[in-house]
This record gives sequence, C-alpha cells and structure tokens, in this order.
Amino acid sequence: MYKDVKKDEWTGRTDSLSLRSAFRFHQIVNSINIEKDDIQPKKEFEHQVNMALIGFECDEGVSRNNGRTGAVDGPKHFRKSLSPLPIHNEYLHLTDYGNVICNKTKMEDAQEELGDKISKILLHNHFTVIVGGGHEVLYGHYLGVRRANKNKKIGIINIDAHFDMRDYDEQPSSGTMFKQILDQDDQVGYFVLGIQKNGNTKALFERADEYGVQYIREDELRSHLSIETITSINSFIEEYDEILITLCTDSIDVSYAPAVSAPCIMGLQPQIVQTILQLVTNSNKSTSISIAELSPRFDIDNRTSRLLANIASNIYHDQAEVIQSQWES
Repeated sequence: MYKDVKKDEWTGRTDSLSLRSAFRFHQIVNSINIEKDDIQPKKEFEHQVNMALIGFECDEGVSRNNGRTGAVDGPKHFRKSLSPLPIHNEYLHLTDYGNVICNKTKMEDAQEELGDKISKILLHNHFTVIVGGGHEVLYGHYLGVRRANKNKKIGIINIDAHFDMRDYDEQPSSGTMFKQILDQDDQVGYFVLGIQKNGNTKALFERADEYGVQYIREDELRSHLSIETITSINSFIEEYDEILITLCTDSIDVSYAPAVSAPCIMGLQPQIVQTILQLVTNSNKSTSISIAELSPRFDIDNRTSRLLANIASNIYHDQAEVIQSQWES
C-alpha cells in the first residue's frame, strides 16, 4: 500500500516567508504522490540540490523477530522532528514521496513495493533518506538500490548492534535481511559497525565469518574512530561501485535513543555515528541511507526522533555542500 504525505503535515516555526536564509525544512519541502504525479522534483531555481525522503510504515519484521513493536509510527514522528530544523544551504530542496505501508502482515509485498519506489526516486535525486519502520526496511532499500544499479557491485555499510543474519527458512524478519541479500546476490559485500558481543550469539559471529562479513565491535568505537577503523571503512568503500548505508537506531546508547525495538545498553555515542556517516556519505559513492527502528511510543521528550532528524539534516546539508563544490570546480 502507498499513501502520499500532504504538505500541511510539515509544520514548524516560521521566521520569514521570503528570506531563504531564515527558512526551515517545512518551508522547503515539496510533497509528491509517486503514483499520480511527475516524480521529478520541481525546478525552483537554476542550481538545485534535490534531496528525497520516503517512509516505510512497517514493523511486522520486528514482530516476527520477537521485538517490541511501535516502529510503524516512525516516519510520522521523524517528519515532525525534522520540520522545524533550519536550512543552511540555499540550494537545498527536499521532496517528500510519502509512505509505503505494510498491509497487515504482508511484509514481503511492502518490501517489494518500497524497492520499486526507491529505484524510481534515485533516478531524480542526489540523495534519499528512507525512514522506517523496523530494520526490515533495509531489504526494500536494497531492492531499490539494486534495481537502480544493475550489474554494479554494492557495498552495504550497516551501523548496528546486531548482524541480522538469522535463518529465514520459516519466514523473513527484521533479523534476517543481510543473510537474505548475501545468499541471493554475489555482487554485494557487508560491513557492520557497532556489533555488540552480548547482542549476538557465538553462532552468529561464526556465520558472519563464514560469509566474509567485515565487522567492528562497539567497544572498539567507544570514544573515537581510530586510524585503523577509518582505513578499514575507506578500503571497503573502494571495493564497490555503490555504497548503501543503513542505520539501526538500536546501535545508539539507550540514554540517547530509548525509542527502539531493542534498547542498547553501552551503545554507540551519537557523535561517533555521525562521524561514520559523514565519512561514508562524502565518498561520492553513496546516494541513500535507511534509518530504522524509531519506535515513538517508547520515546522520552521526542529524544530519539529529534536525534535522528538532526542526523538526517546533517547528511542533507553535507551532501548539498559536496554537490555545490562539484559545481564550483
């Protein structure tokens, strides 16, 4: 199922109706119904950096994985927290392409639909943020990137406390996606940062080794990114044509991100997460990120949704600066 998001759902403080340097996200967003409208962003000025957003209202995968549900409401609360944040780049333009919605328990159908929509969105935008929903959003994200990048080598960088490589013989869930992808696509590599020793069984560590997965544990990222970590990330990026990034919010310490399906004790600091994302997105090989596991009913003072909105805002602005510098050169 699909539903567009009306412009009036974006609200926030307005300091000026004409001075763009005083604008906030709710003032620069344009809503498009991907099933009815021309999906190409409207041209408002000559130099325009087109950014995109699409939501995935689904936590069926979390339910199947025996997690606490609530992430189905993630996209709505994410938009609410992004709306009032200020714009610092005059070329930045955001198109909201609405939400793909899981119809009851039909998660696989929703993932397919999300993949179809993402593949079309990527053709018209410089960078796309996909907001879940449970981490099953990643499989739909992958389908979209693969369809838009046929015959290319795709590297997946996941910031996560878990490998999410469980068996899927009975049914897929939010804990199976990476095994699914690696089993069906030999042109994909997987690198995960933030792995928790107490969040994965010994068998899952062994499976990751069997599949050639690169990973860095949370305790190795606790205070800063070491030269070794930066080198490992850059080396991974160089191996692939396209880098798909996904952030599972349960990798972030529960004091900063309480509203997730599986709260993380001794998780990552937000500044570390932001630094990793900047390193990857500035590589010029990445055009999308999925953000998963925002479960608003467990939030405290909108702490988690505001954190993720700030992360997304920083990504949008960083990408705008990268593209602007390319124009100037």
